Amino acid sequence: MCDGSGMGCMASSQRISVSTAPTQVSWDRAAVKGETVAAALVRLDDEIAKSEKAFPAARLAVITAEMDSLQQEINTFEENTKPATITQDAYAKTIHQLFVSLDLYRRPMLASENEDFVANVNRKEMRRLELSWLKLRHSELQRERRVLHAQILRIRSLYAQLQQLLESIWGDSLRPGTPLENELTRARGLRDALASVSVRLRAAAEYSHAAVRLLDDALPSWKLTSVGNRSGWERTSACAESCRLLVQARCLERGARRVLAAPAAPRAARTLRLALDYAFTDTLHDHKYQRATEIFVQFKEALVQLIDSIHQVLLNNLENLSASEKDVARYRRQLRSARVNAIVQRGLADLKYEPKVLASLKTQIK
Repeated sequence: MCDGSGMGCMASSQRISVSTAPTQVSWDRAAVKGETVAAALVRLDDEIAKSEKAFPAARLAVITAEMDSLQQEINTFEENTKPATITQDAYAKTIHQLFVSLDLYRRPMLASENEDFVANVNRKEMRRLELSWLKLRHSELQRERRVLHAQILRIRSLYAQLQQLLESIWGDSLRPGTPLENELTRARGLRDALASVSVRLRAAAEYSHAAVRLLDDALPSWKLTSVGNRSGWERTSACAESCRLLVQARCLERGARRVLAAPAAPRAARTLRLALDYAFTDTLHDHKYQRATEIFVQFKEALVQLIDSIHQVLLNNLENLSASEKDVARYRRQLRSARVNAIVQRGLADLKYEPKVLASLKTQIK
């Protein structure tokens, strides 16, 4: 949003939908007792700079787009998946009962004949796991969005207070530092654009790192499924645990692609999905177990490559962002100095930042 004072525009504000009443300045809360207009100008400008430091508008734009995508996935899942709370034990027990009824523990050769049937049951259970993760993530983002909304509303309130102060002093006349206002607006526009890219890259990196950590947890559980002296229940339980973690890793990998606006799944992700469908029956055959293990490791390697690529782009972006932030800070200091000097030159250095005083001054200007 533009403040009309040359202090810059929030580049992503057009993408923010907040239903609020027009901002009203609360002098009791906003003003410091005994504060002069010059001190108030410096304080408001400084608070705006600090509030925008974390780029809440850019983060909110990313979250809003991600939530929309998540909701579409949730709707699709709910159309094809019976809503149900699924726990780790319930997941393992479902597959265990299936193995018992088909006598697969005692007759492993039957696993090949029934692998499609088992895979179909497992696929449905994993869809419930995915749906549960999607809903949880959507709720987390919803909470973060509320916090960001509050931050942005505060920034808008600060801009409104600054605008009111400037109008009280100069009215509609030409304000000091007009060329600097234009330079600051351009510098802020570049900074906000770079910040938007940075926020996306950071979010994708966080998703990818979390997915790798889940894989590191899943692989030890997966190894337990091949231990021959363990009971059928123990092996199935270990497999269920590894599948649960790998499903979450897949969800996180999709989260990384979602914020990067890269919907097409890489080959490693597609292969992982198929391998997970047949994971339980594959544990009964050494060669299939080894092949599934290779697929899980390949998926991890693909994630590591993605992280490396993101970091390379992010480092370049951060260099440019740092330079643009320095430009914004420099123009802001120069503009602030020009305005304060103009206030002093007009003999208003001791003018109090109070509503009655500013209202009187504004009337005189008109």
